[in-house]
Amino acid sequence: MPLLQALVRCSITALFLSLCLQLVTGQDDEYDNRKPLIVQMSPLPTAKVNETRELRCNVSTQLKECVAIKFSIYTSPDTSCSQFFQQEACICPGDPPRNFFWNICSQRTVATACLAEIIDDRERCYPNLSVVPTASKRSYAMGKFIVTK
Repeated sequence: MPLLQALVRCSITALFLSLCLQLVTGQDDEYDNRKPLIVQMSPLPTAKVNETRELRCNVSTQLKECVAIKFSIYTSPDTSCSQFFQQEACICPGDPPRNFFWNICSQRTVATACLAEIIDDRERCYPNLSVVPTASKRSYAMGKFIVTK
């Protein structure tokens, strides 16, 4: 009888360990490597003082779900002749990168940054399901808007 009990215990333990092994190997290894947001800025053309040029940034995702984003432009120092407004959108997997356009002008050379931030706006991606990751909610790209005299 003790031999039979030991055999049953060993087989239950082996079954449990094989189940755990299947669960571990079944995890998505690419999940940790996917980027929630990828932001790119087009090369900025050179401009003359107060001459308006177009600034283009695009954003995409490597997630398998849609995400609602807020997209904005920042400059340092501030530009005196450009107003930047925040834009919101829904980015879904498989979609081409979403382009955002702004007109920019300045009296001097300025550093520019395109910033995308994931927001909790479930209505923005309706009828698709949108998610909010726990980490990496922001991504940005930086460039320089050169003003010549």
